[in-house]
Parts: sequence; C-alpha cells; structure tokens
Amino acid sequence: MSKKVLIQGYPGAFHEEAANEYFDGENIKIVPAMTFEILAEKLSGDKSIDFAMMAIENSIAGSLLQNYRLLRENNFLIVGEIYLRIRHNLMALPGQKIKDIKEIISHPMALNQSMKYLKSLNGVRLIETEDTALSAKKISEKKLTNIAAIASKTAAKLYGLDILAESIETSEVNYTRFFVVKKNGIKPDIIGDENKASIYIRVKDEKGSLLNVLNNIAQYDINMSKLQSYPVMGSMSEYYFHIDLEFENVELYKKLINDIKECTLVTEELGVYKKHQLVLIKNALT
Repeated sequence: MSKKVLIQGYPGAFHEEAANEYFDGENIKIVPAMTFEILAEKLSGDKSIDFAMMAIENSIAGSLLQNYRLLRENNFLIVGEIYLRIRHNLMALPGQKIKDIKEIISHPMALNQSMKYLKSLNGVRLIETEDTALSAKKISEKKLTNIAAIASKTAAKLYGLDILAESIETSEVNYTRFFVVKKNGIKPDIIGDENKASIYIRVKDEKGSLLNVLNNIAQYDINMSKLQSYPVMGSMSEYYFHIDLEFENVELYKKLINDIKECTLVTEELGVYKKHQLVLIKNALT
C-alpha cells in the first residue's frame, strides 16, 4: 500500500526529490500543492494524506519564516528531516542552444541562487514564476522556443527537455532542509534512537526571559542547532522562538523540557526525530 505524500510544487519539483530520497525504497504517491498554505490546508483536511514535505530553510536564502508559523498554527507533528543538495539546471526544448535563449523562467529563489551564471548570459530576460517544475512543464506543453527554465534534472526528464547547462547554482554549498510532517494526533512513543527535537517557546516580554531558557540548555549536554524568532500575531514586542535541539541522551532532553517549561509562558514540542546526517564534501554533497 502506497503512502500519500504532499509536496509544495508540481511533479519534478525539489520537494518531490526530497520525498523520494527520504522515503527511498518505499511505495509513495506524490500529491502536489501549489503553495505552502494550500499544503497545510490539504494536510489538515484530507484524511487520506499520510505525510507532507515542508522546506524550512536554505543555506543561501535562509529560513522560510511562514513555514515556522504554519507548523505551529496547524499543530503539525515533525517526524523527520532531510537535507537535499539543490542543483539548478538550465533546460529547454530539444534542439535549442544557449545562444537561442532570450528568456529564462523559474521560481525567484532558483533565479537568485543562480545569479552569477545568469549574469554571464548578456541580454537574457529573467521571469519569475510560481514553481521550478511548473516552468519546465510550461515550456514542454506550449512548445516554447527561445525560452529556458531552471529546474531539477527530474523535471527535465519528466517533461522531455534538454539540459543546456548543469549545476548553475552560484554556491556549491546549496542545500535545503525539509521537515517531514503529519497531522498531530497521538504522538509516537520515544523509542530511544531519536537524537533531535524541534520545539517552540514563548517567553515574557521582560529582561532576561530568553536568557533563562538558554542558560537551562547550557547546563545540559545538548546542542542548540537552531534558534529562530518570529512575531506573535497582533503584538509588536512579543515573539515565538523555534528551537532545534540535538542530543545523545533522550532522557536528558526530557529533563531539559521540564526545566524550560518552568521559565516560559508556552513550551510546545513539534517533534522528536532522528537527525539527518549531512556530509559536506566539495562538489559531492550527500
């Protein structure tokens, strides 16, 4: 029986690549959603959906703040993570050459991450679109000549396009972290091999409130790998803080959470899961 996995974007998008890599060897069915808001609505309302892939940060573009809010507001449960090496490729209809290209279409993030290469193509117009894979699909279906897209190799193969230039991203260290999430029902028992957790807290708007939390974390053998703030809606001076914690002893983590609850207004666990081991090797990130 296949698992239904929601992705933001169309077939061939990087979210699909992340899903295939995370669920490697499993039978999955990809369900597209045009935006993250639509993804959240589908995951919340469609009982047939098992999981969703949600990009949360990129090594070049930074955090996707809206997705931190969507996680909290929809009470989603994080069950895993994966880092995907992002390789942007320039593609067009078969027979087209780089010298023929007058316009390049893609998602603004893909354009921005490939800007060094794009600047070398003098006189080519850059057009922002909703999705990388959708850009490739549009060229294929409408038989658009003199137009290229920036998308994944998966998209090029899926939509029958030729790759004119591979890996045009400006930085070799270009990866996106994805959360694997599901609707929050009964939280799974911690079985002992988990070594990472995502929580969010809300503290009093007064001096030293956040420092008290950080001091508690410092007392344990636990690494705080992420601290991300985002505003409390309707307030000018209050913030939620998303915190990622890495640990070797899950029992110490449990004790830390109890201590943190004593010095915060709100402490909520978004998920306890296994950390993805990312190995950074020049020209070969895995």
